Amino acid sequence: MAEQRKVAVVTSLGRKYSGLIDIPNAALRTTDIFNSSNVFWKNPGEKCFENAILMYDAALTFDDSAVFRKFNKIQLKLSEVFYFYDDFQTIGDEKEKKRASSMVSKAHEKMQRINVITNVVGNSFYDIQGDFYGLFKKKSHDKFIPLTNVQMISIYNKDGKWFKKEVALPHNFICISTTHIESATIG
Repeated sequence: MAEQRKVAVVTSLGRKYSGLIDIPNAALRTTDIFNSSNVFWKNPGEKCFENAILMYDAALTFDDSAVFRKFNKIQLKLSEVFYFYDDFQTIGDEKEKKRASSMVSKAHEKMQRINVITNVVGNSFYDIQGDFYGLFKKKSHDKFIPLTNVQMISIYNKDGKWFKKEVALPHNFICISTTHIESATIG
């Protein structure tokens, strides 16, 4: 039976949609759902776009300030997503840590530090540092790459001057779109 999970999706700098998405079962991680070749829809007949997610009880905010607009339902094209994070309560619990540790040891993956610069959109971009497991080249074939221990800075040009603003994340975890990565440094 399908369930729902709360996620936050950032489509461009300062523009965030928060709401619920359908998930086929609670055991799946949001990263796996977003990287799936067929993103789960409880009712596929509602799709306007092939490559999209359907979000319920969604709110659009700018720069984490007041809600600009609410939607009962809204479809977001995955190609427009810069990054997302979920509100999955077990992200740091002991069961999830054991699962992650088991997966890492089976796949012989090691943690690496990466610095990512995203594409420029409207004279703004992100400078992101985080940890990932495995080979980046292998993971770069996915639509979204999970990063932990994330530090994110929004860099923007206003009135001809460049400014930096640290982005607060609830779990220091995001999945960044490989489409929007301009450059990366590993190590």
